[in-house]
Parts: sequence; C-alpha cells; structure tokens
Amino acid sequence: YDEDVEAASILGVARSAGMSDWESNAGGADSVGGGLVSSPRNSSRRVGGLRRGDNRGEHSVAADVDDESQGPRKNHHRSPLSTLRLFRWWSDVVSRVSRSASSLLSQHSPNLNDILDGAGDSPLEQPRRGVQDSIPEDQGGPMSIDDREQEMFALRQEVASLKKKLQELENEKEVNNNPHSLQTQNRGIQDIQNALAEISDIPSITTIQALRPDEISRYSRQLLLNDGFGVAGQQKLLSTSILVIGAGGIGSTVLLYLAAAGVGHITIVDYDCVEMSNLHRQVIHKDADAGKSHDQVGMNKALSAKQAMLSLNPTVSCTALAIMISAENAMELVSQHDVVVDACDNPRTRYLLNDACILANKPLVSGSAMGTEGQLTVYNYSPPAESPEQKMKRTACYRCLYPNPNPAEGCKSCSDNGVLGMVPGGIGVLQAVEAIKVVTGIGSIMHDRLLMYDSLHCSFLNVKKPPARPKCAVCSQQATINTMEDSQKSLENVRGPSVCAMPAPGDLSEEQNISCIKYNEVRRNGKPHVLLDVRVPRQYDMCSLDGSINLPLDQLETKLEMVAKLSKGELPVYCLCRRGIASAEATRIIQKSIENGGLDGKHSVYNIA
Repeated sequence: YDEDVEAASILGVARSAGMSDWESNAGGADSVGGGLVSSPRNSSRRVGGLRRGDNRGEHSVAADVDDESQGPRKNHHRSPLSTLRLFRWWSDVVSRVSRSASSLLSQHSPNLNDILDGAGDSPLEQPRRGVQDSIPEDQGGPMSIDDREQEMFALRQEVASLKKKLQELENEKEVNNNPHSLQTQNRGIQDIQNALAEISDIPSITTIQALRPDEISRYSRQLLLNDGFGVAGQQKLLSTSILVIGAGGIGSTVLLYLAAAGVGHITIVDYDCVEMSNLHRQVIHKDADAGKSHDQVGMNKALSAKQAMLSLNPTVSCTALAIMISAENAMELVSQHDVVVDACDNPRTRYLLNDACILANKPLVSGSAMGTEGQLTVYNYSPPAESPEQKMKRTACYRCLYPNPNPAEGCKSCSDNGVLGMVPGGIGVLQAVEAIKVVTGIGSIMHDRLLMYDSLHCSFLNVKKPPARPKCAVCSQQATINTMEDSQKSLENVRGPSVCAMPAPGDLSEEQNISCIKYNEVRRNGKPHVLLDVRVPRQYDMCSLDGSINLPLDQLETKLEMVAKLSKGELPVYCLCRRGIASAEATRIIQKSIENGGLDGKHSVYNIA
C-alpha cells in the first residue's frame, strides 16, 4: 500500500483531492492493529507512509521521517484508519453489487431474448438460469425490492401473454387441419409440389444417329426383327417422347412395356394415390406404396410408376406429374410429345385429350376396360399417303363417335361396376404395341378400326370406324371447338377423375342433401326412419348397414308402394348408395311422387350425399 500511492489508490483509479479531503476528515479513534498485515521488511509497521509506535493508541505523522525527496508525496499520504475503512467500504460495495446483479439476471427466462423485439440491443443476451420467485433477503443492490418485484411482474405478464398467443395459433392450426389433410401433407403434398415443378422441365428429345453398345445389348431381341423394325425402328423409339395419361390398370402395362422397349422419354400424368383396391390390376405399384386404410394416403401413382420403370430400365428418361388433366394444361402437355396414350378412366379426360390432340395434330392411342370387356383404337393418325386423295381422308375422332357426352354413362367406373384385373392389363399391352407401331410406322395402325375384346369368350371383334362426321364439333371444317376453353365449356356435367356428375342445383333442396355425419347422428339418437340402399344386389351383399333395405334404383319406380308401406306415412326415408349419385336419383323419384300426389304414405325423403 505504501508504493506509488500518488498514482493509484486502493480503488485502482487516480486519486483526487476530494478523496484526500474525505480521508483527512475520517475519524481516528479506532485501533487498526488487527486490520493490518505485518511487513516482512522490519519490525515497525508502515501503511500508506504512517509508522506505528509502541503505544497503539498514539499515532504520529511520518512527515518528519521522510526526506525532502518525499515531500510531494506527504500531502497524499493517508492515515491507517482511513485506508482500512475505505478498503472495507469498497469491498462491501463490490460484493453487494455483484450478488445483486447475478440475482437480477437470474430472474429472466433463457428464451426471453427470442421473443423480445430488438434482441440484439437487449442487455439480456447471455444465457440465463431458471426463473426465481424472489430475490433472497440477504442480497442487496442499488434497486429496491419493490422496484424489482414490479419489473419481475411486468416480465412475467409479457411472457404469459406471448405463450397464450402461441397456444392460440397452434390450436387454430390443429383445428384447420383434419387427419386426411395431415396424411396428404406427410406423404403426398411434397410429391405433388415436386411434380408440378417438372411440367415445364420436360426434356426435348434429340434424334439418335447410332446405338450405344449397351443399347444394342439391351434391345437386341427386337433389333433382330425383320418386319421393318430393326435398328432404324429402335432409333426412332429412342428419339421419341410419349405422354401417358393414367397409371392405373391400363397404364400399368403400357408404361412398363414402353419403358422396356426403350422409348426416349415418357411422361406419366396421374394425380391419384395408390390404394389397396388397386393392386389386383395395377401391377406397376407395390404393396408398400398403397394406403392401407381410409385415412392413410398411399404414394402418388405417377411417382410410383416412375420408380418401377426406372427399376426395369434405368436408361429410360421419365417425368412424373402428379396433376389432373384440365383445359388449362392439356394443350401444353400434348404439344410437347410425339404420341399421346389415353389410359384414363373417365369421359371428361377422354374428351379433353381428343380435342387437344386434334388441335395440336398429335396421334392419340385410346384404350378402356370395364368389367370383363375392353376396347382399343387410334385417333387422329394420318398414315403415309400414296396420293393426294388419300391424304384428305379422315377417320372418326372420339367426338365423331360420341358427339354428345352422356353424364349417366360417365358414372360407370371400375369402383362401381367392378373389373377383372387382367382385362385392363391386356388392353394396356395392346396400346403399347399400337404406340410403337405409330412411332416406327410398321404394321397396320388401328386408326380406322375399333377393337372390342370379350374376355369371357376370348373373342376379339374388329369394327370398322365410320368416316369423320362432316359437322364434328372439333375436327370438321365447321368446328365450334377451336380452343381448350371451348372444349371445357362443352363438358359441363360430364364426370371427371374420381368425381361423378352431381345432381343439378335445382333438383334437390339443400335440406334434402345430408352428410354421412348428420345421418350418423340420426342413427345414434335412435330416431325411427327408413333406410333405402339403392345399390345393385352384388354391392349390397359385399357390405351394408344394419337395418337397411336393398331396393335397386332400376326397380324403385315399380315398387313405390312398398316404400309407402315402410314409411307408414310418418317415418322419413333416407336413400343411400356408394357415392351419392344413385341415391340422389332415388330421392328425386320419391319426391316427385309425393309432389304429384300419385302416392300417399310418405313423410319426407333425404339423400345421403
């Protein structure tokens, strides 16, 4: 303590005159003997330029001991009492401030910086410990207890408010998302987004001038064909792009055989997902890809098909699009390919593809299967003409054969009428053959014939197609469909993918269409009623609700008296089918009989949609 006191005090900073004045006024009656450390240099004790004599109660200033060279320092020398009191006071202040600061910092949540605005400017940027309820009483500090409690209360209120807001947002998200949409997000949404991004990335195919050694090895058996295929045919295949719509029962075999044959690029379009009921006929998909229950969504069919194709032939180029064909994208997709293969299962898509192929001048290989029968033909194919007269001849397009879309016919599907699994597979094989023939130009193309296959009798019937209709809406000189928007307008009330034509808005009142959930409440409450299941007997035998009565739709009009007896003039009648289409028609028939007064004894009728 006795060295360089003029430069630094016990505080570690330059001394000032004010501090010297404070020291000079400090009391001097207390003994400092117990608070000083003995110097090892001599028996006398010097502290801050002071010497302690034999008498502990008397003190003398050491100015007479110091020589003149120490003169400038004597005015800065302290008494031992003032030095000790200053040391004790400063030690106590530092200790109290340190404990108080640590306690205040420990009051804040570790996550507070994450939720406060301007965290970068906050003094609470270092990791915090857990929240304490209060500051211990033995800790002091410059902040009073009341002030600390007010700050703690304000911070806790803010954190509680933020936690409440976060919980509300989480609850809102959970309410808006039902289990089905969550499953779709987990397994399907990312796949669909990736597929949509590829629609503009369909590669252009360059003409193949020579076959690689691996291609010669892979396709050697078809290169040996002497019916016009050979090396030239394989080069045409490798230089061709084919668009396949549908990766279901027909599309499964089409895609596998086109990939195996070595088509240059194949684009697969199917928005649907794999289900267990698909696997008996859609052989391109695996059991692991299928949804095992109503709430479980399987893999997208286009993506599943792509995986199977690449496993069969890794050299083939594939693009999988998990989208639905519409008037907005049909023309763009068709125009980017050389051949289009229709392997869909609904009339709306067939009409759209036919119109797009006519407008884009692309050949369309079309196939369909239902029950135990199938059909196959080729539309919009122009064979090499030997004369100008032959070139002018056109064969019928899809609209020429079916000029008026039939909504009732569109409601027929495999899910409603059933299908023998091998039938669509066989039609798909024949479509793949026709597509290869169109590309290579070999053989006789089915552009002027319609093939009808009956699997139960193993019979193939070739029907000559009529010529193009002079007033066809899309392929004639007087065509009224000149754009895909025109095509879309002509297809109102025509069933699209997985959606049957619904009743017109004016046919049934809003009260007459009830959901399955509302009808379940009727059953739970035990309300007396009549449940009519208007499906065909084979569907009713597969599964049915307890207490239901099977009355097929085609027999309803002749058995209205039976319905009247069942309702007893009091009980409401609920009509049920698989998809709410046949039941809607049954509801209209019963409602019409009530309004016409031709049949009494019915209270009310509802459609379970």
